[in-house]
Amino acid sequence: MRFSYFYKMAVRNIKANRQLYVPYMVSAVATVGMFLQMMTVMSNDFSQFRGGNAVKEMLSFGSIVIAIFSVIFLLYANSFLIKKRKKEIGLYGILGLEKKHVAKILFVETILVTLATLALGTVVGLVFGRLCFFLLNYLLRMPAEMAYHFHWPNLLLTIGLFMAIFLLAYLYNVSQVTFSNPIHLLKGQKEGEKEPKSNLFLFLLGLVTLGAGYFISVTISDPLAALIQFFLAVLLVIIGTYLLFTSGSIFILKAMKKNKKIYYQPRGFISISGMLYRMKQNAAGLANITILSCMVMIALGTTVSIYVGAETVLASRYPTDNAATIYYDEEISVPAIEADMATAIDMIVAEKEDLEITDFKSYPYANIFGYLIDGRFEGSRSFASDIKTLVLVALDDFNAMEGLNLTLSANQVYIHEKIDYPVDSHLDLAGIDFEVLRFNDSVESFGLDQDFGMSLFVILPNRQAVDQVVQAYQVDDSTSVSVSGLVQWNTTGDDQQKAAYADRLRPLLETVEIIVRYETRQEGRAEWFAMNGSFLFLGIFLSLLFMLGTILITYFKQISEGYDDRERFQIMQKVGLDKDMIRSTSRSQVVWMFMLPVIVATIHIAFAYPMVHKLLFIFGVTSHVTLLSCLAVVIVAFSLLYWLIYRLTARIYYSIVQ
Repeated sequence: MRFSYFYKMAVRNIKANRQLYVPYMVSAVATVGMFLQMMTVMSNDFSQFRGGNAVKEMLSFGSIVIAIFSVIFLLYANSFLIKKRKKEIGLYGILGLEKKHVAKILFVETILVTLATLALGTVVGLVFGRLCFFLLNYLLRMPAEMAYHFHWPNLLLTIGLFMAIFLLAYLYNVSQVTFSNPIHLLKGQKEGEKEPKSNLFLFLLGLVTLGAGYFISVTISDPLAALIQFFLAVLLVIIGTYLLFTSGSIFILKAMKKNKKIYYQPRGFISISGMLYRMKQNAAGLANITILSCMVMIALGTTVSIYVGAETVLASRYPTDNAATIYYDEEISVPAIEADMATAIDMIVAEKEDLEITDFKSYPYANIFGYLIDGRFEGSRSFASDIKTLVLVALDDFNAMEGLNLTLSANQVYIHEKIDYPVDSHLDLAGIDFEVLRFNDSVESFGLDQDFGMSLFVILPNRQAVDQVVQAYQVDDSTSVSVSGLVQWNTTGDDQQKAAYADRLRPLLETVEIIVRYETRQEGRAEWFAMNGSFLFLGIFLSLLFMLGTILITYFKQISEGYDDRERFQIMQKVGLDKDMIRSTSRSQVVWMFMLPVIVATIHIAFAYPMVHKLLFIFGVTSHVTLLSCLAVVIVAFSLLYWLIYRLTARIYYSIVQ
């Protein structure tokens, strides 16, 4: 046969199945465009800006996620397409076409879809790539706008990736033709699931895994532990979600079926029987939508909360324009570090030139690593994930920093708990017993929110008491103790003058024998927005990608259910059911399919909240109000968008059924 014949057949098939091909190709164009946009933005030069390497790493991670998602997403959509076309392909065999001829038709279809998708996707990527780049520039708060450059190797990589994906899809389609006979293909579309049997083991396993994931989240107390256990909890929740959707839903429906008052009513009989008939397939789709919805809402909610809380975090982390931390590789006493702090202060003052130094503050503090056991802090040199840091500060320094007038007796301490550690009325520090007083207000002037977010912050009566506790722990070789000094100050002048001052001071501080870490608010701000601006950009980008997956899976599920239910509802009409009854019974199934995923996803988020909040400690976000408000806005916005998807796809479903 001539190529023109296969070409005409392929074009006719695509047009005839446009209800399936249009959303498939739109989704493919979107994934091509998004991958090309990410690759193009990533290939621009960020090295000229502070934190540029972090931006490239974040974008590189995003491009990998998009590539993996594209493979899974498009192959899933293709498998749905070929399943819905089995009857059509089987008919070709009945009419006399050989399998090799059908394979050629499928090949031409794949070529046409691939070319159209790559062409349109490239246009989308080029047009929106520049817009994405400008958005990233805005989120990063760059001091000067970067020039946008397009690199041709990115286009070649995009074409290569998606040609490989469509090739895999074609090979899968050919395998469906090669290993099936025409009669089997003709019946393939009508092959349904038998009513699934209740599986008590899987149902209980789902409850256990989901409960275990929830338990990890609500009982976690340490941000580092939350980071380590996050993926375990996510895996358990995903497994539990799939098991409960596939097994738990069957238990519920069969329990409803046993209820004669519910089941032996026209609406109940049709709805329950219809859901049970294909429950196994429906449940997997519902679980997919639930997981994707949860990913969208958590990704957007957390990244937005990090960005919204930026100024609060920066004000806490950098309370002054400049900060110099003096520390040692060896153990040292508090009086010794006071002398070195004086040396650093002389340099700070000497380089001010025409600038005025204001809000000058300095104090020593100590870090002791160990474990809190029954009100006693046991020192350790271990760096395990559950290790705690005891931060010691003198009361006079604390009062000076915070502008307070707190008092302590010789045997008392104030405790500021960033994390809820089990400290009662007394605290034993290396055999020295102290009465504990609570102090839970802000300590922003110390900049402790980021540095000591996982620490027990203890305020001792004076510097002599701090040195006494330090020396008591230093006697024990098994305890890691460090004494540091922090100097903080502001300067007058504009940003350019402040940057010039920092450039003059830094080399001097690096040449002294002591180790000094010098930071400025300007540099810290640039680094923070470089990391978290790109994090928000990636969160928005991946949320759009996951939303696309949610929409397509939902659409295909509705199309599939519409075709499956059409014949059954035609039979119902023939036995006397009117259209209003059919519409009413079908609506209950549609509502079940749409509302359940977003409800379950919201429940997942509620149980994940404690762990998510602990994880955000790493980014300096400690406010419950910020995170809760951002999550609430995202959940409401997602629910509204989900409702619009429901309205659109439900209309298509009803048009097919009726």
